[in-house]
Amino acid sequence: MAKVVFVDDDFRRMLRSDMQHVQRLVDAGKFGKHKVPYKDKIINIEIVKKEGTIYVKKVRVM
Repeated sequence: MAKVVFVDDDFRRMLRSDMQHVQRLVDAGKFGKHKVPYKDKIINIEIVKKEGTIYVKKVRVM
């Protein structure tokens, strides 16, 4: 079982239903960039696995 690390502080402020969406992506092993709901908007996140640890971070689109 891998350890999941949420890099940004924004994940602590997510609604429970939005956080469940992120958790389903992590559980399914869907690595890469994804769009997920965040309150009343959509944000981009990136899920990366490094050395047995899964990192979830918010990605800015330029």
